[in-house]
Amino acid sequence: MKKIIKKLKNSWNQNRVLFVLTTILIVCLVLIFIVALDYFFGTSKDKYGDRLDGIKNVEIKKDEIKKLENKIKEDEKITDCKINQIGKIIYINIKFSDGIALVEAEGKALNTVEYFNEKELKFYDLNYSLVQDATESDAGFSVMGSKNVNGTGLVWINNTPVSEE
Repeated sequence: MKKIIKKLKNSWNQNRVLFVLTTILIVCLVLIFIVALDYFFGTSKDKYGDRLDGIKNVEIKKDEIKKLENKIKEDEKITDCKINQIGKIIYINIKFSDGIALVEAEGKALNTVEYFNEKELKFYDLNYSLVQDATESDAGFSVMGSKNVNGTGLVWINNTPVSEE
């Protein structure tokens, strides 16, 4: 037993720096392994992370979306309406008939906000796409708008193609 202790003491005295460096290396490798595990195999099982927490409390059912689409289509100036809810965003695509002004179309889209209750408006972002095909008498338009949960109104972006003559 004394021989083993003497050998260990002798080995420690001769290789002290090597033992310290090896210990530091092992600690660093363990830390790198832990960080890599956490990075690649994180704790969340949901692909969206935790940003959809509470969606079950404010969920909009498919039949409610169909009713809303039909309610919007009741307007004679609207030819088609599609609503798609993905995550926390509700996409509303409205196609207008000929003879409607862009300002009037934006107003009709703004009126659809009142179809959602306060709880839904505080949870979901609204994303609008308004389209009117160009005809001989009308230039048509393609406008996108959005309403953020923290915003008070709609913000519009005009994507109407402009042709140079």
